[in-house]
Amino acid sequence: MFYKLSTPLILLGFSINAFAETPTVPGFDVSETWLNYTDGMDFQDRDGSLNTTSFELRSMLSKPLVPFTGLNIIPQFRYELTSLDFDGATSPLPFRDEDLHTLSLGLFALKTEESSPWVYGGFANMDLASDFQDIGGDDFTFDVAAFTGYRFSDRFTLAAGAAVININGDTQVFPIINFDWLISDKFRVGQYGPIFIAAYTPDDDWLVSVRGEPVGGIWNITDDGGESHSIDISSYQMGLYLSRRLTGQLWLSVGAGASFGNEIRLTEPNGDKIFAEDLETGLFGQIGLRLKAW
Repeated sequence: MFYKLSTPLILLGFSINAFAETPTVPGFDVSETWLNYTDGMDFQDRDGSLNTTSFELRSMLSKPLVPFTGLNIIPQFRYELTSLDFDGATSPLPFRDEDLHTLSLGLFALKTEESSPWVYGGFANMDLASDFQDIGGDDFTFDVAAFTGYRFSDRFTLAAGAAVININGDTQVFPIINFDWLISDKFRVGQYGPIFIAAYTPDDDWLVSVRGEPVGGIWNITDDGGESHSIDISSYQMGLYLSRRLTGQLWLSVGAGASFGNEIRLTEPNGDKIFAEDLETGLFGQIGLRLKAW
């Protein structure tokens, strides 16, 4: 479930940038699209492997809306297509190759005061995550998060909060601890919940970063008998990324690294387990375009 924390933590990036007179936090963008391929995730207890191909488009739907001074409201849209390719399995699996879709609508709220180092934020999100064969109530999930942060200096911000994931299903609550530290004008490091970023900016047009983040998803599917089940895939990807400014605030980013802690589960919508399998460490490659600011 940690991958679902990545979305509300984009809010933290905006809260930090609301104060900062420094380059934007790497990895937090107003719009992005990317393609990710992960290979070699072999099953630990049986023959076969899983390869995944993911395409994502994510964007803020507008510049921040300001109903009154100090309050920013930011709507967001996300679409992701994840293709599962099971290869070489010699024993029956309760899965087949699937194309899984996620449509998300989110709303951020961010409260700051110019004279105060405190910042407050909240987030609400709705996901439609499905194979799109038979859409029903089990295909929708709802998440909320809230945090408060304190800017100790121009270079260090600390924040904490909590996220409630899958309110209408297998509900889980996670704490969120975040920090952002601008070590120098060229080096920055931060822990944004489960996301870790260490970045180096040699000049205004290049960015080199080491990034670790949870990936995966949970989707509702309909089996051949018409029964509703959930596929839950979780991984943590750690990689090296190189980004180049193309023009203005538009950047091209490429990255590669390892995907570990991989697991695939088939569950009932309420979380009861039907099947679970750990997967070996795999390798991933990613390419994308990022718009860092309007």
